Amino acid sequence: MIRLARLTDLPDRAAALAALEEIFFLSTTRTDFASAGDRAAFLRTWTGWYTQEAPQDILFALAEDGVVVGYLTGCRDSAGAAELARTIPKYEVFADLFAAYPAHFHVNVRPGWRDRGIGRLLVDGFADDCRAAGIPGVHLVTAVFARNVEFYRRAGFTDAHQRGPLLFLGRRLC
Repeated sequence: MIRLARLTDLPDRAAALAALEEIFFLSTTRTDFASAGDRAAFLRTWTGWYTQEAPQDILFALAEDGVVVGYLTGCRDSAGAAELARTIPKYEVFADLFAAYPAHFHVNVRPGWRDRGIGRLLVDGFADDCRAAGIPGVHLVTAVFARNVEFYRRAGFTDAHQRGPLLFLGRRLC
């Protein structure tokens, strides 16, 4: 049995963030770093804003024994997150679509726990939070030929826009 918990509701945030970091590096395609500082900067690029500015929108999937098996970092207002546009490469490529799909997220599941519905549980949990807040849509950006595209289509992300090698997938909530 898997349960979801917000970072802000966990008693040991440091342990949760350490698990997030571990899963992040187990999931990323980048494996070579010039230094520990370079590795830390890469992590900050993709998770730093979320942990500092939107910890209430970080969801963790916890196994029965409390082990973190997945996480989702979310942002409810992509257009209003100016710092992300300065930090994440190509963030603004799809800015013209943010009004219809204001919220976005990144999700990763620990190897060995994938293909068990955990990613979908995290995505649906974030979408439910956004819907309850009156947010009309949620989106993500991935690579055109990424293996996760079919997962997102099955999860209701049917509005697709391609720009170069990037693919925007949107899911209407209201």
